[in-house]
Amino acid sequence: MQAEWSVAQEPMPHWLENLEDQASATRLELEQEQSQARLAELESLLEELPGIFERKFQQRLEPVLDRQQLLIDENERLRALVERLLPQPGEVRLRFPDRRPPQQALGGADQAPLPPLLRLIRGGRPDGEPLPRGGWEDPTHR
Repeated sequence: MQAEWSVAQEPMPHWLENLEDQASATRLELEQEQSQARLAELESLLEELPGIFERKFQQRLEPVLDRQQLLIDENERLRALVERLLPQPGEVRLRFPDRRPPQQALGGADQAPLPPLLRLIRGGRPDGEPLPRGGWEDPTHR
């Protein structure tokens, strides 16, 4: 019977051990350089991050600011229109009654006509308040 002989059982030569130590040290140095490069890359990205967020925020804010400016312009236009329509001091404005028949004023013909006295009291309107008049009218002389 022959005894099995393997390379693993034999001691390593001294020069080969030195090469393995050098390779290990070189590998560690390479990994350290790669880690430092990755760290520098992440730090530069971290420094750029506030600028990236600021640009993204501006992009999202721009339509809102445009819409706000449109609303401000529309508000100013409407205020100017209201000021023009308001009566000036000393100005008198008359309101005249709606001369449409009561059924047309309501928009429907399905309601029963009001009795003449109630129609007179309401000024032709079914909502109960008489229309403002420029002067007194005698209802019997229509």
